[in-house]
Amino acid sequence: MPSILLVDDETAITDNLAPFLVRAGFEVVVAGDGDAALARIADSAPSLVVLDVLMPGRDGRSVLREVRQGGGTVPIILLTQIGESGERAMALEEGADDYLNKPFDPHELVARIRAVLRRGTPPAGRSLTAAQRLRSGSLVLDRTSQRVFRDDAEVVLTPARPRCWPS
Repeated sequence: MPSILLVDDETAITDNLAPFLVRAGFEVVVAGDGDAALARIADSAPSLVVLDVLMPGRDGRSVLREVRQGGGTVPIILLTQIGESGERAMALEEGADDYLNKPFDPHELVARIRAVLRRGTPPAGRSLTAAQRLRSGSLVLDRTSQRVFRDDAEVVLTPARPRCWPS
Protein backbone atom coordinates (compact mmCIF):
# COMPACT_ATOMS: atom_id res chain seq x y z
CA MET A 1 0.00 0.00 0.00
CA PRO A 2 1.61 3.31 -1.05
CA SER A 3 2.24 5.78 1.75
CA ILE A 4 1.38 9.44 1.32
CA LEU A 5 2.83 12.26 3.39
CA LEU A 6 0.18 15.00 3.45
CA VAL A 7 1.66 18.38 4.43
CA ASP A 8 -0.60 21.37 5.04
CA ASP A 9 -0.89 23.88 7.87
CA GLU A 10 -4.68 24.07 7.46
CA THR A 11 -6.17 21.34 9.67
CA ALA A 12 -9.51 21.70 7.87
CA ILE A 13 -7.79 20.35 4.76
CA THR A 14 -5.80 17.57 6.42
CA ASP A 15 -8.76 16.47 8.60
CA ASN A 16 -10.92 15.97 5.50
CA LEU A 17 -8.33 14.91 2.93
CA ALA A 18 -6.44 12.30 5.00
CA PRO A 19 -9.49 10.02 5.51
CA PHE A 20 -10.40 10.43 1.83
CA LEU A 21 -6.91 9.27 0.80
CA VAL A 22 -7.13 6.32 3.22
CA ARG A 23 -10.44 5.27 1.62
CA ALA A 24 -8.71 5.55 -1.77
CA GLY A 25 -6.21 2.90 -0.65
CA PHE A 26 -3.25 4.86 0.70
CA GLU A 27 -1.51 4.95 4.07
CA VAL A 28 -1.46 8.58 5.16
CA VAL A 29 0.83 10.47 7.50
CA VAL A 30 0.11 14.15 8.18
CA ALA A 31 2.59 16.95 8.86
CA GLY A 32 1.58 20.52 9.66
CA ASP A 33 4.66 22.45 8.50
CA GLY A 34 7.78 22.29 6.38
CA ASP A 35 10.17 21.26 9.16
CA ALA A 36 7.91 18.36 10.17
CA ALA A 37 7.66 17.38 6.49
CA LEU A 38 11.44 17.14 6.13
CA ALA A 39 11.67 15.05 9.29
CA ARG A 40 8.91 12.69 8.09
CA ILE A 41 10.50 12.33 4.65
CA ALA A 42 13.81 11.37 6.29
CA ASP A 43 12.20 9.02 8.84
CA SER A 44 9.45 7.23 6.95
CA ALA A 45 10.46 7.45 3.26
CA PRO A 46 6.91 7.97 1.91
CA SER A 47 5.91 6.81 -1.57
CA LEU A 48 4.75 10.35 -2.41
CA VAL A 49 4.41 13.77 -0.76
CA VAL A 50 1.41 16.07 -1.19
CA LEU A 51 2.82 19.43 -0.14
CA ASP A 52 1.12 22.78 0.39
CA VAL A 53 3.17 25.70 -0.91
CA LEU A 54 1.96 28.51 1.36
CA MET A 55 2.78 27.65 4.96
CA PRO A 56 4.23 29.73 7.78
CA GLY A 57 7.90 29.15 8.49
CA ARG A 58 9.44 26.83 5.92
CA ASP A 59 7.13 26.89 2.90
CA GLY A 60 6.52 24.05 0.48
CA ARG A 61 8.83 25.35 -2.23
CA SER A 62 11.78 25.50 0.20
CA VAL A 63 10.98 21.94 1.34
CA LEU A 64 10.94 20.85 -2.31
CA ARG A 65 14.28 22.56 -2.99
CA GLU A 66 15.90 21.02 0.09
CA VAL A 67 14.69 17.52 -0.78
CA ARG A 68 15.94 17.81 -4.38
CA GLN A 69 19.26 19.42 -3.43
CA GLY A 70 19.82 16.57 -0.99
CA GLY A 71 19.37 14.05 -3.80
CA GLY A 72 15.85 13.00 -2.74
CA THR A 73 13.72 11.50 -5.49
CA VAL A 74 10.42 11.08 -3.63
CA PRO A 75 7.60 12.24 -5.93
CA ILE A 76 6.10 15.57 -4.78
CA ILE A 77 2.76 17.09 -5.75
CA LEU A 78 2.40 20.73 -4.77
CA LEU A 79 -0.88 22.32 -3.67
CA THR A 80 -1.34 26.08 -3.73
CA GLN A 81 -3.77 28.93 -4.00
CA ILE A 82 -1.44 30.78 -6.37
CA GLY A 83 -2.63 29.88 -9.84
CA GLU A 84 -0.21 31.88 -11.96
CA SER A 85 1.50 29.94 -14.75
CA GLY A 86 4.89 31.38 -13.79
CA GLU A 87 4.52 29.96 -10.27
CA ARG A 88 3.59 26.53 -11.64
CA ALA A 89 6.46 26.55 -14.14
CA MET A 90 8.97 27.53 -11.45
CA ALA A 91 7.80 24.75 -9.13
CA LEU A 92 8.06 22.16 -11.89
CA GLU A 93 11.54 23.43 -12.82
CA GLU A 94 12.59 23.08 -9.17
CA GLY A 95 11.60 19.41 -9.17
CA ALA A 96 7.89 19.12 -8.41
CA ASP A 97 6.29 16.13 -10.13
CA ASP A 98 2.86 17.76 -10.40
CA TYR A 99 1.00 20.84 -9.30
CA LEU A 100 -2.63 21.34 -8.28
CA ASN A 101 -4.42 24.61 -7.51
CA LYS A 102 -6.66 25.05 -4.47
CA PRO A 103 -9.54 24.55 -4.29
CA PHE A 104 -9.31 21.15 -5.96
CA ASP A 105 -11.44 18.05 -6.40
CA PRO A 106 -10.07 15.28 -4.14
CA HIS A 107 -10.84 12.73 -6.88
CA GLU A 108 -8.51 14.64 -9.21
CA LEU A 109 -5.79 14.61 -6.55
CA VAL A 110 -6.13 10.82 -6.19
CA ALA A 111 -5.91 10.43 -9.98
CA ARG A 112 -2.79 12.61 -10.08
CA ILE A 113 -1.21 10.67 -7.19
CA ARG A 114 -1.81 7.38 -9.00
CA ALA A 115 -0.45 8.80 -12.27
CA VAL A 116 2.73 10.07 -10.61
CA LEU A 117 3.24 6.75 -8.81
CA ARG A 118 2.76 4.85 -12.09
CA ARG A 119 5.41 6.98 -13.80
CA GLY A 120 7.85 6.26 -11.00
CA THR A 121 7.35 2.49 -11.02
CA PRO A 122 9.67 0.58 -13.35
CA PRO A 123 8.18 -2.26 -15.43
CA ALA A 124 7.53 -5.37 -13.34
CA GLY A 125 8.69 -3.43 -10.29
CA ARG A 126 12.37 -3.52 -11.34
CA SER A 127 14.74 -0.99 -12.78
CA LEU A 128 16.22 -1.73 -16.20
CA THR A 129 19.65 -0.82 -14.87
CA ALA A 130 19.30 -3.46 -12.13
CA ALA A 131 18.09 -6.22 -14.47
CA GLN A 132 20.59 -8.96 -15.29
CA ARG A 133 18.69 -10.01 -18.42
CA LEU A 134 16.96 -7.69 -20.87
CA ARG A 135 14.41 -9.10 -23.32
CA SER A 136 12.88 -7.60 -26.45
CA GLY A 137 10.80 -10.11 -28.35
CA SER A 138 13.05 -13.05 -29.15
CA LEU A 139 16.25 -11.11 -28.41
CA VAL A 140 17.84 -11.51 -24.95
CA LEU A 141 20.86 -9.68 -23.57
CA ASP A 142 22.48 -11.38 -20.58
CA ARG A 143 24.47 -8.68 -18.81
CA THR A 144 26.20 -11.06 -16.42
CA SER A 145 27.73 -13.28 -19.11
CA GLN A 146 27.82 -10.47 -21.68
CA ARG A 147 26.13 -12.71 -24.26
CA VAL A 148 23.23 -12.17 -26.66
CA PHE A 149 20.62 -14.78 -27.63
CA ARG A 150 18.00 -14.82 -30.37
CA ASP A 151 15.36 -17.54 -30.34
CA ASP A 152 17.44 -19.26 -27.61
CA ALA A 153 20.49 -19.49 -29.89
CA GLU A 154 23.59 -17.49 -29.02
CA VAL A 155 24.44 -14.64 -31.37
CA VAL A 156 28.18 -14.41 -31.79
CA LEU A 157 29.30 -10.82 -31.63
CA THR A 158 32.71 -9.64 -32.70
CA PRO A 159 34.52 -6.66 -31.28
CA ALA A 160 33.86 -3.46 -33.14
CA ARG A 161 36.75 -2.20 -35.26
CA PRO A 162 37.47 1.48 -35.21
CA ARG A 163 36.33 3.17 -38.38
CA CYS A 164 38.65 5.46 -40.25
CA TRP A 165 36.92 8.41 -41.79
CA PRO A 166 38.48 10.17 -44.75
CA SER A 167 39.74 13.60 -43.89
